[in-house]
Amino acid sequence: MQLITEALQQSIFKADPQLAKEYATLISWLIPLSAVYIILTLATSFKKILGYAIAAGWIFIILMLILAKVG
Repeated sequence: MQLITEALQQSIFKADPQLAKEYATLISWLIPLSAVYIILTLATSFKKILGYAIAAGWIFIILMLILAKVG
């Protein structure tokens, strides 16, 4: 949190450094929450892609069984 506070004091809150401490606390809470959200979003996307791959695999196997029976 100290790193965030210093960065805010040197950039955005030069006029009022006390505000930097307040916002640094909020930012330090939002960063991990954002990371968790991104990970969950990626996991959901991966789950969807994996579902399509499994469905395509089953369709391929069923098609091969049908073609083997016909041919």
